[in-house]
Amino acid sequence: MFEDGDKMYLKKIIAHGFKSFADNTVIDLGSNIAGIVGPNGSGKSNIVDAIRWVLGEQSVKSLRGDGAMTDVIFSGSKSRKELNTASVTLVFDNTDHYLPIDFDEVSIKRRLYKDGTNEFFINNEKVRLKDVSDLLIDSGVAKESFNIIGQGKIEEIISNKAQDRRVIFEEAAGVLKYKKRKDEALRKLDRTHDNMNRVSDIIKELEIQIEPLKEQKHKALEYLSLTDELKDVEIALITSDITNINNNYQANKEKIEALSDEITSITTNNSGIEVKIEKYKTDITKLEDEIKEKQALLLDKTSEVEKVNSQKEIILERKKYELDDNKLHNNLIDLKEQQLKLQNDINALELEINTKQDNVNEVNEKINNLENELNSLKKDAQSLDETLSSKIRFSESLNTKINILKENIDNNDNLPYAVKNVLNNPKLHGIHTSLGSIVNVEEKYSKAISQALGANTNNVIVDNEKVAKEAINYLKTNNIGRVTFLPINIIKGKNMDTEVLNTLKKQKGFIDMADNLVTVEPIYKDIISSYLSNIVIVDNLDYANIIHKAINYRYRIVTLDGEVLNVGGSITGGNVKIRNVITDRYELDNMIQTKDKCEKDINELENLINENSDRIKNLEDKLYLENKNIMFINDFISNKYKNKVELENNLVNVNYAINGTDSIIKNTVSEEEEKILNEYYKVSKEKEELLMLINNLTSKKTALTNELNDYEYTVKKDNSIYTQKAEELHKLEIEVNRADVKLDNLLNTLSENYAMTYEYAKANYKLELEENIARNKVNVLKRKIKELGPVNTLAPEEYDRVAERYEFLIHQQEDLTNAENTLLEIIQEMDNIMEKEFAKTFKLINDNFTKTFKELFKGGTASLKL
Repeated sequence: MFEDGDKMYLKKIIAHGFKSFADNTVIDLGSNIAGIVGPNGSGKSNIVDAIRWVLGEQSVKSLRGDGAMTDVIFSGSKSRKELNTASVTLVFDNTDHYLPIDFDEVSIKRRLYKDGTNEFFINNEKVRLKDVSDLLIDSGVAKESFNIIGQGKIEEIISNKAQDRRVIFEEAAGVLKYKKRKDEALRKLDRTHDNMNRVSDIIKELEIQIEPLKEQKHKALEYLSLTDELKDVEIALITSDITNINNNYQANKEKIEALSDEITSITTNNSGIEVKIEKYKTDITKLEDEIKEKQALLLDKTSEVEKVNSQKEIILERKKYELDDNKLHNNLIDLKEQQLKLQNDINALELEINTKQDNVNEVNEKINNLENELNSLKKDAQSLDETLSSKIRFSESLNTKINILKENIDNNDNLPYAVKNVLNNPKLHGIHTSLGSIVNVEEKYSKAISQALGANTNNVIVDNEKVAKEAINYLKTNNIGRVTFLPINIIKGKNMDTEVLNTLKKQKGFIDMADNLVTVEPIYKDIISSYLSNIVIVDNLDYANIIHKAINYRYRIVTLDGEVLNVGGSITGGNVKIRNVITDRYELDNMIQTKDKCEKDINELENLINENSDRIKNLEDKLYLENKNIMFINDFISNKYKNKVELENNLVNVNYAINGTDSIIKNTVSEEEEKILNEYYKVSKEKEELLMLINNLTSKKTALTNELNDYEYTVKKDNSIYTQKAEELHKLEIEVNRADVKLDNLLNTLSENYAMTYEYAKANYKLELEENIARNKVNVLKRKIKELGPVNTLAPEEYDRVAERYEFLIHQQEDLTNAENTLLEIIQEMDNIMEKEFAKTFKLINDNFTKTFKELFKGGTASLKL
């Protein structure tokens, strides 16, 4: 087993717990022949078993065991306990580096535990059994080696089959390692063939998929390109539509409110007038009934007058023939008739004067009412004029303030001097604006966001650190002051701790993180996030204290009223007016809204003043007509008084004449004549009174009818205006309802199709095309998308994945083909080496066998044949 000289040899055997080696046993061996002798049963064979065991022997039977490998562990004796492990170490001298390892001394160790676990070591480094076998192959030391020949082994070799005996020759020729490598190469070749078949099958399957996927990819890419283009235009168009529709919606709602007020006013006014109209109609109906009644009486009275007059004429005619002095008698009758007629005329004038006097009182009362109403309207007009003047002055004042505030915002006047200089300097490039100028936030959150940003609103946003450096040099050179710069390319956003955020969402009074309440252009998202993503906005101070405790005072909290709870627990609050670009913008917006409201009030006041002026003009016209009417009535009464005085003078003269004539003729007028004359003039008087009453009633009816016509005209006019306003209101309500539906649809489209809010869309998507062009473009893009039909949007990723796998497998197939060729070359090369080495060794063994046979058998011949 061992050779002389400088060849590798077994230097030492160390055994502990292996079979009979209960104690740690060291056997030193030299480079010369060593022999171990002893009686039967002393353990000589255990040394050979130990060597074979270390070299990897796995057969328990070959090691003379009964059942399991653990049989080799020392099992104890009467005086010694059994052991739990067995270990054997072989130490080789490797100064000639016969073993292919870079050590002069090589130790190979095997350890076995009671549970059957094996461990192998080379130079105390844990290795596999394969590593041990690979190290010793072709060294002549392997467990298969015939350098270890046990009892009866020579006889076994001689009696072996030729095929088994060939192994000994291959071991001697040193081709065993080539044979094992060839076997391993053949196994690898088989695995390579299997892999090639699998790869080929997969490639065929992928080839079926890849072309359709390629088409789907091009279709999907076109679809994605069209949808991206559509998204940009449609979102911008939807945002523009929402803005325009909402503006019209709000304007129409204001118009609806104004029209509703006007309609209510008209309805209320008409209700009062209609009550008056009904009263006038009732009064006119009563007058008509009374006139009909009086006309019927007048008809009867006229018949009666005619009847009495006929009786009077008959009596007078008869008396002409009864009296001697007919002429004097007739004269007396005439005087009596004149007397009665004058008295009737005087009574009629008095009645007419009294009636007209009543009319004067009625007209005077009407004039007083008109004057009172006129004075009230003039007072209202004065009040409206004063209010209008006040509103106009207030509007002009607001306009001045708005212009000043706009100029301040445009010129950054409220910013610190240094910041303003940087922003307004045209020589500095890459300067954007102040931090406060990029923020868009609802008014209800503006105070909280202003407080959250604090003085940081004056920080200046720039492109990069180079721009900031140039601006700082400018500030230093001109000794202007200090400014904080925010380079877009450096500043990164922050994220709120998820656990804390989940805690906050459960707290009552929590509104949101500050950065979620503002909208900015995408380019500024990281900057605003770096300032506001860790600031909590809550409803009020009570909730703030509870929430601050819940998050262990780790984050800054700001209330809607501007109180601040700082990290650690300190609280800042009180009445401080915050002035920055955010508050200035909202102050400007509020001023503009107030001015718009004021201008609306001015328009309404002007309309009221115009309406009031028209009413005043109408009342003045009526008052003028009534005054003119009363002058006419007074003139009429004055003339009637003159006529009455004249008639009364005539009556005195007639009475005087009657008295004179009566004394002459001694009252020759009979009682019948007196009675008939009195009856005639009495009936005539009643007829005249009826006529006068009918005329008066007719005049009243005419006056009432005229006033009724005026009121009915007013109602008709108001009804016409009401109808017009109602139609306008109805149209506006329809428009508002349609706008409401359109707004809902557009907002739903934004939400459902693009998962974004109107505020975000408005801040990030601007309509750069004309509206008609944009609509046409949207329609064209939608038509193109529809023409594409069903689209697999995952096709590009799927195609890339399949294509990548296909290319990989093609390369794998090429690699496997190359590996197959390489393995075949290696197998051929090893076959050549084995054939050459085996033939050489076989010849040498055959020569030595022939020589040895002659020595052993004192002559004769023997040879080996393949």
